[in-house]
Amino acid sequence: MLMMMHDYLTSVLFNQSYYLSESLVFKTNIVLLVIPILISGATHKYKFSKEINVTKLMLLMIPSVIIHILIASLLIAFISHTLMRDSFTFEFLIKNKFNQDFIFLLTIYGLMFLISRYYAINIQSNTTKLTIKSGKQRQIIHTADIDWITAETPYVGIWTNGKKYLYSSTLTNTLSELNNDDFVRIHRSTIVNVSKIEKIVSRANGDYDLYLYDNTQLRLSRNYRKQLDHDQLKF
Repeated sequence: MLMMMHDYLTSVLFNQSYYLSESLVFKTNIVLLVIPILISGATHKYKFSKEINVTKLMLLMIPSVIIHILIASLLIAFISHTLMRDSFTFEFLIKNKFNQDFIFLLTIYGLMFLISRYYAINIQSNTTKLTIKSGKQRQIIHTADIDWITAETPYVGIWTNGKKYLYSSTLTNTLSELNNDDFVRIHRSTIVNVSKIEKIVSRANGDYDLYLYDNTQLRLSRNYRKQLDHDQLKF
């Protein structure tokens, strides 16, 4: 509605004709294509780093916007040829959409990224918690308090503030439950909270020793070295 109002005000400002049908066709297709993106974001668990790499972000968004415009132009061309008296060519629509909607769509994609990132880091990471059953008792552990996690089949050992709690799950499932990019698998049997790491020492064979804030020593296997990418931990 805001985009259609913008079209109307533009036509008044420049003394041009305004056609509601054209405004609907041109703008509705652009907006409707955002819906699958929103649904995808709501149904999939994305992880975002605490640092924004502008170059990577633009390399991701610009191709997405270009594809968005191409699909929208195809849809508009098809609708106009099928239902409207005055049809629009695909070439005309491409130029029109790039001139009028490229910055708008780039802004929308950027806002969706920032909102998703804020949710993942500031809301989801703060509210995520695990409930551990021990007999008749239930221990609630908040994500931020977890230091590291080990595989102890059929459980996982969750270490927090020097205490270990047994949780009935697997490392893979636990990592999925946490849904927080602070938690990274560093060994086939170990997950670590990267925010707790104080020091990293190379073993000169491709492996590393990780030292946490309380001097706990964990091994980073060379096979999981890439898990600690530059957006999470620089070393």
